[in-house]
Amino acid sequence: MWVVAKIKSDQCFIFKQELRSKFGNQVEYYEPKIYHQKKSFDNEKKILGNYIFCFHEKFKDNKYLIESRYTKGLKYFLNGCKNSQKEIVDFINFCKKNQNHRGHLTQSFFQHINLKKAQFINGPLANIVFEIVSNQKKYLNVILGKRKIKIEKNLNFIYLPA
Repeated sequence: MWVVAKIKSDQCFIFKQELRSKFGNQVEYYEPKIYHQKKSFDNEKKILGNYIFCFHEKFKDNKYLIESRYTKGLKYFLNGCKNSQKEIVDFINFCKKNQNHRGHLTQSFFQHINLKKAQFINGPLANIVFEIVSNQKKYLNVILGKRKIKIEKNLNFIYLPA
């Protein structure tokens, strides 16, 4: 069963290591990430912040989740994961369908999501928040400040929900 864990931002590795020591190497993790270059260095960004998907068959039994709530690096497990398995699996599959060979999400992932506001994270418009007017097949019509701009989708601009 998949569960969603909120972890302490600086203790992701510790959390994974602790969970594996409790349940063995059968624990599976999924963290959707994007990749972009920022100035002269590579950057990876987790799109869900401090949330991570964890899978193990034993999570079906609440007893194991209760025992795991004091795992080092964990803030808490989200409630209701047992009832949301279809949605979680669908989301993970959607992410995997929209990732490249290195496991990073491509911009196509965000183009399928109906956004109102977003923020560029690379290119000359980095860190600028914009409003999406329309999302067409090849173009994105946006409002930047008081200006309407048409941006080609194939220009490798990466944006995230704002």
